[in-house]
Amino acid sequence: MNYKFEPMKIDQARVIDKWKYTGVVKEIYMDPYFDSFENGDIVLKGPGGCEGFAVYYQDEIIGLFEYYTTDNIMEIGLALNPKYVGKGLGLEFLLAGLKFGIENYNYNKEFIKLNVDKDNTPAVKLYKKAGFEIYNENNDSYDMKVYTEEILKEE
Repeated sequence: MNYKFEPMKIDQARVIDKWKYTGVVKEIYMDPYFDSFENGDIVLKGPGGCEGFAVYYQDEIIGLFEYYTTDNIMEIGLALNPKYVGKGLGLEFLLAGLKFGIENYNYNKEFIKLNVDKDNTPAVKLYKKAGFEIYNENNDSYDMKVYTEEILKEE
């Protein structure tokens, strides 16, 4: 699929805020985008000051990708539109978002990381399929990383 990544705007945040899930994750934390909008920010900031992107396929928002940088290491957050969850799009969506992040931010560090709830078994499985490995275990979550060169090889 050909995805289009657009910096988060308030109308897109409102659409994503209405997404509801079954399972471990019930909703996406969108309040920081609304706070950023109310503060008059030109570029809306998401949780932790991340840069968020609404991801389109054709004319529909199919997902959300968020990029953080901590100690020069990229960390991602993502969500797939619930109507597409379980339809076999997760890996392609994840890889597209990783490649976009690498290209958009000229990212050349060794790895990209994320944090996932231990109980979110489908997500953990997806991340492992994409090449992520667990490098730290917390009480209720895993810190995972994937090597940047592995993502670039997927082209």
